[in-house]
Amino acid sequence: MTTEAEAETFEDYANEVSSGQRTEPYNRQLFQPHVDLAAESTGRDMTIENAGWDDPRIERIENEGERSADAETVRVGIMSYSFTWTNFATVDGDRIHAGDTLRTAGLFRTLDSGQRLIIEPPDNYGFVEAPTSTVDGALVWNGPHQFDTDSLEITIIKGAGSGLPPSSGTGWLIASALGLVILVGGGAYLVTRRTEDADDSISVDRLLTLEHLRSLELTERLGRRESPVDDSGSTGTAEDGELANAAAESPEPYTNESGTHLEFEESDLHDIDPELLSDEERVLRLLKQNGGRMKQASIVSETGWSNAKVSQLLSKMDDDDEIEKLRIGRENLITLPGVDLTDLD
Repeated sequence: MTTEAEAETFEDYANEVSSGQRTEPYNRQLFQPHVDLAAESTGRDMTIENAGWDDPRIERIENEGERSADAETVRVGIMSYSFTWTNFATVDGDRIHAGDTLRTAGLFRTLDSGQRLIIEPPDNYGFVEAPTSTVDGALVWNGPHQFDTDSLEITIIKGAGSGLPPSSGTGWLIASALGLVILVGGGAYLVTRRTEDADDSISVDRLLTLEHLRSLELTERLGRRESPVDDSGSTGTAEDGELANAAAESPEPYTNESGTHLEFEESDLHDIDPELLSDEERVLRLLKQNGGRMKQASIVSETGWSNAKVSQLLSKMDDDDEIEKLRIGRENLITLPGVDLTDLD
């Protein structure tokens, strides 16, 4: 953003999201499955506490290399959602072990190009045998990157800087940026994307691939530069660039008097690599590809997941009204809500 009007539009939008007046791109339910998975795998009780939106802020863009004449006027708006993840790590004497949660929660498997994962230790702690390069004492992975088991084995030991030792069993600071920053244990997802050039649109990828939460983009479009959007989701002129494909149902954009508006656009799941989708999204995509209904056994076969995992996932989705379950003989039939069951084979 380069003008006060654009900054005001961002602040109004961010305040409406944080106050619950607009659809939240992040909430407790988005992260809870990952916490539950890590708790089940590690045998530790884990909870999400103090979840909520932090105050929005606006910062100047600091690009490496040459600075343009307009660098001082270009700013980026930052919205962050934070929560405390209890029992994220374990403490053994002067050491903190965080690897088991990182491996089992399903949040960190791949980074795309332009994404970055940063893990910072608490004060007075440093890493033992850092599995990647460090910057200012923090572990840094730059995408594209595929994580293996060893790279997420993190041990932090007391002995550098200043600060108090942690309490046993508490989670610690983890940051990730693609824009997003993850603070787990005093934690927040900070959503922002810094564009190299101040172009017509600034889009912020919703949780990425970081296992693989659904793709949702915050797009800023300036009315004075806007062109009609065709059915493919592209603007009418090459000068205006391309906008992400939007889902059929998207929240209405916020617009102020200057003509600037912000909107969320959800990508078509059919065009996304299955590995980048959440488990729920993979099931929904399979159902859509099969006329809105499938046998539970077929979902097990298609996904390669265990019967127990599929059963638990479908029960949760049924409770959340994402799907409907029908018992027919010895089979469970899974359908999308509203699918006509009168013409079953």
